[in-house]
Amino acid sequence: GSHTVVEFIQAGETPIIVDNLCNSKAVVLDRIETITGVRPKFYKVDLCDYEALDRVFDENPDIESVIHFAGLKAVGESVSIPLRYYQNNLMSTINLCEIMGKHGVKTIVFSSSATVYGEQEEMPIRETATLKTTTNPYGETKQMIERILTDLYRADPEWSVSILRYFNPVGA
Repeated sequence: GSHTVVEFIQAGETPIIVDNLCNSKAVVLDRIETITGVRPKFYKVDLCDYEALDRVFDENPDIESVIHFAGLKAVGESVSIPLRYYQNNLMSTINLCEIMGKHGVKTIVFSSSATVYGEQEEMPIRETATLKTTTNPYGETKQMIERILTDLYRADPEWSVSILRYFNPVGA
């Protein structure tokens, strides 16, 4: 997320960061400011907290779109504590989409994962490959969120939904 914020600032945009800091640290704000000369607006808010997230949108009526990077993301951990992953990843996305719609913000880019392809027989995996059963709760939440976003668009074609699927990058 921080790399994306830097790119947006350098492109002249004004990103707003909403993060509960469970997978990151506030020091990243200092680093973004060092790189860009701009300290982005930041809200320490959990997307599962509907009221707090709604206030972010109330306070920022110029929000045009959302890039959704939030979510728990450790495959092994998701196997050990699956309910936490389902609760966090699904609820945060549902809250975010409901609040976006309430505020007339209908453009979302979702950070998914290539894990939604499951175990494929052909490599490399092509974007057009059929989705298969995932191998862990983390992947299942990503696949479910993709389905939620697809259904949202089908119900209301005013939504613009982009889904990014990528493999786990190595290093910074």
